[in-house]
Amino acid sequence: MSRSSSPDSYGLGGRSPTAPTSPPPIPAYSSPDDDMPANVEPFWGDRPDENGQDFFRAFNRAMGDKPDDVKCELFVNYLHADGEADEWYAALPVDVQTDWDEVVREFHACWPRATVARKTAMEYEEEILALQLKEEAMGLKETVAGREVYTHIAWADKMGALVTRAGHMAGSTYIGLVRRGLPGLIRERVIGTPTNWTAFLATVRAVDIDHIRDSAAELRKERERQKRIDERMRTLEALNSPTRAIRTQLAHASIGTNTKLRHTTTTDANPFLTTGGGQGNLSYAVAAPSAGGGGVGRAGGGTGARTARPPPTEADRVALRARIAQTVQHPDTEAGRTAHQAQQRAWIEKYGAETRVTELTPYPLRPGTLPANSNECFGCGLAGHIAPRCPLPAERKLNIREADWRAICRSILRIVFATPVRYVVIDDYGGVAAVEPSAYIEEIDESQGNGERPSE
Repeated sequence: MSRSSSPDSYGLGGRSPTAPTSPPPIPAYSSPDDDMPANVEPFWGDRPDENGQDFFRAFNRAMGDKPDDVKCELFVNYLHADGEADEWYAALPVDVQTDWDEVVREFHACWPRATVARKTAMEYEEEILALQLKEEAMGLKETVAGREVYTHIAWADKMGALVTRAGHMAGSTYIGLVRRGLPGLIRERVIGTPTNWTAFLATVRAVDIDHIRDSAAELRKERERQKRIDERMRTLEALNSPTRAIRTQLAHASIGTNTKLRHTTTTDANPFLTTGGGQGNLSYAVAAPSAGGGGVGRAGGGTGARTARPPPTEADRVALRARIAQTVQHPDTEAGRTAHQAQQRAWIEKYGAETRVTELTPYPLRPGTLPANSNECFGCGLAGHIAPRCPLPAERKLNIREADWRAICRSILRIVFATPVRYVVIDDYGGVAAVEPSAYIEEIDESQGNGERPSE
């Protein structure tokens, strides 16, 4: 028979193995304040960005299953010191402060639940009809609540939520209108007339995804094909356009900085007109002078070499005066400036963007300036100085073609004569009310104008 082990063999020293070696720990006292969660913001009671009902619900969540007397004891600690709610609580009788049901009643009486402006049935109906399932999005995915779903299923979920809030889920109101707005590859799978929204949306969700993918791919290919056809049609229309020649000429023009030209900003409608009405900075390639002599034309005056002009004859002067008399110079008004821009565009369309001004191509004069051959400055069209001393800023000076035209007129008609001017009266609506062809302006003394040749 084996000997039983004694307590000494286990190092117990005669002590009972069940006897405690130390007294049990005394649980520490937990104050109610120690259980106060820190995630509930103190309630002020008068802040526009806080809601009394939200605060009270947060307080109840923090209290959990604590008894009412603990809630009464802790409630004041959740009110911001010296705030509106703190003063309200301090004014409560003591018997109310110690009765949780009374505290709840008084709190809701002071901070009642706000009446929210709810959507009307008409607003829900508008949202239902406005929620569209786009054909180009078919077969794609979108993220909803952190997960990816197909677009037609996400649409059905959104539509179901709207219809439920509108109270139409059990009926068939608006199903016909919504069905007609669905993409064809979904609409063709909705067979018959659904009896209610639940059945209708279930049919949309149940459409085979392979069918959607294949049909969507075919639709995308068809759209790409149609896009290429449209682009080709636009190209053919551009090739057959009556303004193609003008656009081609303008495309070959060099628009940029030219050290011999002023830096100006032209308008979109007319490359020869600045935003202030002055000359543009459109330059042209100038051909080298021919072996027979002749100076090179000035920059902006056209292409090719300028040949020496023979002395003008009396017939040349008569013909030039006739062209000047036929040219309409508009008054310096808003309507006149608009008409002047139209004249410049018409000149380009008639003679070409690269045509040099000659005595055969009269150029329209800026409104508010003197007539041609009036001893005027070729820089501004006014009298009293010559172009090198013109005080007008560079961006406001005359179009370079107008300056050429004035120089040509002065070169041929360098004798004093009365220049006929056609005055145009513009009515209040921008139309031509009358034309007076019999007005004349006498030239001023030749010494006040330019010399025989252009100064620019």
